[in-house]
Amino acid sequence: MAQQAEAGVARARDYLDAFASGDRARLAEHLDENIVWRVGGYHRHSGTYRGHDELFGYLDSVAEETGGTITLEPEAVLSSGPYTTMYLHVRAERDGKTMDVTMAEALKAGDDGRYTEYWALADDQRAVDE
Repeated sequence: MAQQAEAGVARARDYLDAFASGDRARLAEHLDENIVWRVGGYHRHSGTYRGHDELFGYLDSVAEETGGTITLEPEAVLSSGPYTTMYLHVRAERDGKTMDVTMAEALKAGDDGRYTEYWALADDQRAVDE
């Protein structure tokens, strides 16, 4: 069980490294082609994204809106079985405003280790919505 948890944490850290470096191909390797990605809140990006095309469209839109300033800094990464939870310090800038929140992100992996589902919750949803 401990090895499985360590593998889940290592996979999540590699996923975060791929995101930070902008390595889209490596990022895609972590995501099932039919991933269901849920974005909460009440902003224009809130909703459910299905599959690589919709998800990468969402990520591209967020990157464009924030001028590529979004950063994800892991505070804690936990894994058990198919589930991984990450507590991330997330920062981004847009129109002279800075978003600085902690996000709890949960990911579920399929049998092949690729993420099939995603959920997130911010400690300050109003900041995210703005």
